[in-house]
Amino acid sequence: MISTLRHLVVDSWIGRLIALLIFLAFVGWGVGDVVGSYNGSQADTVVTIGSRRITASDLDRGIRNRFPAAAQQMGVSDPSQLPPNVRREVAQGVLQSLLAQNEALALADRNGMKVPDALVRKEVFSYRAFQGTDGRFDRKLFDERLKKLGLQERTLLESVRDDIGARGLLDGLGKTMVVPNSVLDQLLAFNTRQYKTDLLRLDSGSMAVPAAAEEAQLRRYYDNHSSQYRSAEYRHAKIILLSVDSVAHSLTVPDEQLKRYYEFENAKYNVPETRDIEVLTLPNRVAAEAIVTAWKANSDWASIQKADPSAASVSFPHARQADIPSPELAKAAFSAPENAVQGPIESPTGWIVFRVAAIAAPHKTDFEHAKAEIRDEIARSQAPQLFAQRFASLQDAIAGSADLEQIPTDLGAVPAQGSLDEQGLTKDGEMAPLPGDEATRKAIIARVFEQKKGDKPSLVNGPQGSAFAVVVDQIEPGHVKPYEVVREQVGHDWLKAQQLHMADERATTIMLAARRSGGLEKAVAGTTDAAAMQKDLPLSRMQNAGLPAALLSAVFATAPGKTGMLAVGDTLYVFTVTGTQAASAKSTKALRASMQNQLQETVQSDVPTVFVHSLENQIKPVPNMPVLQQVLNAAAGQP
Repeated sequence: MISTLRHLVVDSWIGRLIALLIFLAFVGWGVGDVVGSYNGSQADTVVTIGSRRITASDLDRGIRNRFPAAAQQMGVSDPSQLPPNVRREVAQGVLQSLLAQNEALALADRNGMKVPDALVRKEVFSYRAFQGTDGRFDRKLFDERLKKLGLQERTLLESVRDDIGARGLLDGLGKTMVVPNSVLDQLLAFNTRQYKTDLLRLDSGSMAVPAAAEEAQLRRYYDNHSSQYRSAEYRHAKIILLSVDSVAHSLTVPDEQLKRYYEFENAKYNVPETRDIEVLTLPNRVAAEAIVTAWKANSDWASIQKADPSAASVSFPHARQADIPSPELAKAAFSAPENAVQGPIESPTGWIVFRVAAIAAPHKTDFEHAKAEIRDEIARSQAPQLFAQRFASLQDAIAGSADLEQIPTDLGAVPAQGSLDEQGLTKDGEMAPLPGDEATRKAIIARVFEQKKGDKPSLVNGPQGSAFAVVVDQIEPGHVKPYEVVREQVGHDWLKAQQLHMADERATTIMLAARRSGGLEKAVAGTTDAAAMQKDLPLSRMQNAGLPAALLSAVFATAPGKTGMLAVGDTLYVFTVTGTQAASAKSTKALRASMQNQLQETVQSDVPTVFVHSLENQIKPVPNMPVLQQVLNAAAGQP
């Protein structure tokens, strides 16, 4: 767990270890035993591995600590903006990391392997949190910090021992693996092979219908498509929703606990000046000076990284001076002006050239302004464990209620009621204000239209770690609207259908002519379509010209010299593949290097993955599925 968090903690002066201990001290300890038990296992345990276990607090905390890094990688400013699928991938990645570490440690335990005390001592002495002003380990400071956290020294030392043990067993596995050139060549050739294509697109909306529709035609169209003009069925329902979020919103966290968290996360709320720094390191001064000249001429960071293959590039977004690993760079970067190329500077790793892309002034968030955020963070951490208890209580309450009117208000369940159609729209055409995220709202709507009027409510499991119950007390059946009411819409639909039919006929005629004459270019020669046709459009799996995926798939499946046709929405496409050719080595040089790096990382990461999977045959993880699913769903469903 500690090893995983080492890469996850953001803006914490305590670093890779103490973030875990802080959270344990404030929100993790004392929570697990309030839920009950699942099948005889502890309620806060998500997975048991031998004599070791991963708790719900461990997993939930690891997931939330990973979100800031994931948000930064996606270029969003707030982790709450991460889409649900990304949040779930992050959660599953953290779970896999915890499983890998604990399986390796369980194997070490079984074989009597133990990290020497000397290594643990050296590691603890290296933590800045326990060092005095002289940079050396301070025993008094160490005792004070542990006492303030309410931790025992043994707990800390065992956590450090696990961290070192997992690193020793897993780090380095697979680093010698390389990607065969034959595999790289085949992948590169497949993705960059160009299909030269003559392409004509016909927009059905541009087709001119020769005559306006007669009344008889509109009425016939109305009779043949009456289902299009049916009014929606509306159902009035009462709804109660319980989710990890709703439980979190109902929790009260004492101010004393909030203040303790604020004090220990002082570095998060008292931020010194930070800078966005772009850095290139080169092997010699001549190359570095050339980069300085090129960078001053072209300020684009993406381009300058490719200017010299020997240059190693790295970015430090929102970096504090203490975050910069090179003392020479740290000193220079925090005295340099904004947006000015600096260097070269000699360092032990090479010659450094850099630019400060942005400067953020120091700022402090006082307790009153940070209070709400801290309360939400602590409440979200506790909610997954409390959800099971609230679920059982809500289930009992619903069993004794026929109309959902007698539900206790202290469970954190959210009530709602109103009329809506099968699309979730009210009679005013607006989205019904249902509680929960999009997936949960869809599940509630589906339940409303599955359940019969007057059926007794029952609590059902919903997506994203939720549960809800529904009572349908009124149904207004839908009906076909009179022709006179929808005549204008019928006219619009009839016109659109005629235009699409004309476009289809025209595209079919052109396709057949192209197949007879030997290609699209000959088929449209001398017609108005010749100017609209795109000649020899180069398409590949890496170069798609913004065309629909279905069309690209059809092009790649068509042999050279053959013609095809495809309708995508209201647009029809006619195309002839005139030939194929392999991309030049020069044009794919950068892509090859990028693909090689990505494949190399994938192959190298597969080795420890295979090793961990092999451990599962010896030390099988035993999951506690209800708790595990609640934590994963809660992570994916956070707003």
